[in-house]
Amino acid sequence: MIARLAALSFVGAVLAATAGHGQNMSRDWAFGVEVRERVQYLNNLDFNATTPGDGWLWTQRLAAHAEGKLAPALRARVNLQSALKSGAQNSSVDSNVFDIREAFVDIGSEDLFVRLGRQELILGSQRLIGSRDGTNVRRGWDGVRGVYQNGAWRIDALAMALVEVDPDGVFDDQADESRLLGGVYATGPAPLGKIDLYALYSEADNRRTIEGLANQQRYSFGVRSFGERGPVFWNWEAIYQFGRHGAADISAWTLATSTAYRFDVAWSPQIELSANVASGDDTRGDGELGTFDALYPRGNYFSDAAILGPANFYNFNPYLRLSPTDRLDLSFDVNWFWRLEDADGIYGPPGNILRAPSGSRAGFVSTGLSAGAAYRLAENLSLELIYAHNAPGDFIAETGADDPVDFLELTLRVSL
Repeated sequence: MIARLAALSFVGAVLAATAGHGQNMSRDWAFGVEVRERVQYLNNLDFNATTPGDGWLWTQRLAAHAEGKLAPALRARVNLQSALKSGAQNSSVDSNVFDIREAFVDIGSEDLFVRLGRQELILGSQRLIGSRDGTNVRRGWDGVRGVYQNGAWRIDALAMALVEVDPDGVFDDQADESRLLGGVYATGPAPLGKIDLYALYSEADNRRTIEGLANQQRYSFGVRSFGERGPVFWNWEAIYQFGRHGAADISAWTLATSTAYRFDVAWSPQIELSANVASGDDTRGDGELGTFDALYPRGNYFSDAAILGPANFYNFNPYLRLSPTDRLDLSFDVNWFWRLEDADGIYGPPGNILRAPSGSRAGFVSTGLSAGAAYRLAENLSLELIYAHNAPGDFIAETGADDPVDFLELTLRVSL
């Protein structure tokens, strides 16, 4: 409802501004179009050759937006989107026939304003809150967000409800009052690089975990250090969570690190090591839930195949990135992935249980290999090719089907 009112207000204001200002519109308004055509091939999803959804898939995302000033202290943005899919059953992450992706107004100055309506959230490196751009339908929220900018510091305060997407509907997406998010996120300078400090509250009804299905309230407190110093750059983040899952107490945590070095030679090689760990549940049925929940992350957490999520795990993930020309970027990486706690399973990016422990004591889950190439054909036109292979480890073999996963993706993007 908030998004629809914001959209109607926006359209009315634009019509009034057009009639009243005429030629001045071009100075106050910006318009844009996004086209993304994508072909994917996926084999043995979830390490299981019998899983539905394998094979070729085509997706198309078309979006058009307008943003600008309605008055000196009033700005607005509307973004309409059509996301179509062919080759598999429609889902809310890949299909949305036609609906409002964004529709909000900003009230106040550039340094202090309130944003009201439907909007996307990208906080920090999107480990907890991201737009989920890898899927065909980006994640949206309905609610209010306050922003205060004071020199190098920026503080965001928010109260949101997740947008529930109807994959087959038109203008019928609405706020899901069973999926709520609130909190404060601050970014500013630090003695070394920059720092993020945040406190978030999430509420999710009927959340399934290793401790069963229950309503959940979870608090997440985090700190992130990031920046660069000469050829070295880094992104380190620590998070602690507590709350309630039904009658069980939550106590969970994660430490995520990424450190890289860029060489000043031909092809600008960049080597990077990402090492991460997140807690799992060490004893089932003891009235405590120890599994970390990444809430609403970017989705392609470890690779564009988006098979595994950051819960009950530790991993080592080295990268190599090359830029042979100004237009061509190449990337290669390997991801070794283990379980942390034997009593807990492994999870997908949305936090769903991908494979229960089933009594297995094995820790090693899989080895993932991926390679990518991105080529900028023109300023607003790019082509990207990604291949990923995920070989199952002992834990997968001991708990069910253990078929290797292959993933291929070709994406054409146009932004005007």
